[in-house]
Amino acid sequence: MRRERKRHAPHVGYLPMREVDPRPVRPRDTRWPAGPKAVLFSAALRIRNSGVGSWRGLVVLLALLGVLFLVLALLISREATGAKNSETPLDLNSVGQDVVLAEVSGVDVTSPIHPEELTALGYHPSGQDLIGMSPRGRELSGGLLLGLFEHSTTQEKIWYYLMDPAGRSGPDTGALDVGAEAGTAVYAPVTGRVVAIRPDSLLQDEAQMVVIKPVENPEVFLSVSLVKGIARRVGPDWPVRAGETKLGSVVDSRQFLRPQLSSYVPGDGNHVTVSASWAN
Repeated sequence: MRRERKRHAPHVGYLPMREVDPRPVRPRDTRWPAGPKAVLFSAALRIRNSGVGSWRGLVVLLALLGVLFLVLALLISREATGAKNSETPLDLNSVGQDVVLAEVSGVDVTSPIHPEELTALGYHPSGQDLIGMSPRGRELSGGLLLGLFEHSTTQEKIWYYLMDPAGRSGPDTGALDVGAEAGTAVYAPVTGRVVAIRPDSLLQDEAQMVVIKPVENPEVFLSVSLVKGIARRVGPDWPVRAGETKLGSVVDSRQFLRPQLSSYVPGDGNHVTVSASWAN
């Protein structure tokens, strides 16, 4: 005689039977929405449905995304012009012949090399008796975010290096090396009168240093060193005009020393050096 199985007896090893929906089940798409708009919309929905402080969180998210997009746009812009900036220290489309590179004690320091012939700009210490300059433009070796914002607010695009002190004392911006090929014309960096022309402290008789008293501040002396072939009629008490009066030309200093600029930019690193000190 066959025994009937109890209705409520458990089926060992199996789950209880349930009614099955005969309709086909569409597989759930677990992929993240494609595109930045879809991602932003999905994140906004999640924050809105999260409960407490939902709209405040949404505002914070949108602000963070806005900052992110801004930084990315600036980085892309910087990358597009990075190659040009590493080769030329000036944007020739935004400067003129009398471009001001720095300011010192109320005196504007104009480039002693015309922009189209300038190869590099680098500041370094060169003695305790020098006055620190205030550079214009952006330091290429500086911080990324500082460089981005300074680039966007500087009218004239100037890029310079703050070079290794190499054991020298004094202000970090006490001397400015203005790079150019040997033989390039050198012009007065300020308007004023020549105080003296003396042998260069590094190359002695191979080059000269021209000392100028600027009209903007007679208590300051501006010196231009590593100059050869002093131009005619340039001598003590001779008036000069910034960017116009030719002083001489760039000496080829590689025969006597290794220019520090050659460690930062391609080329031989030849240059003239501009510095400022107090008149005694």
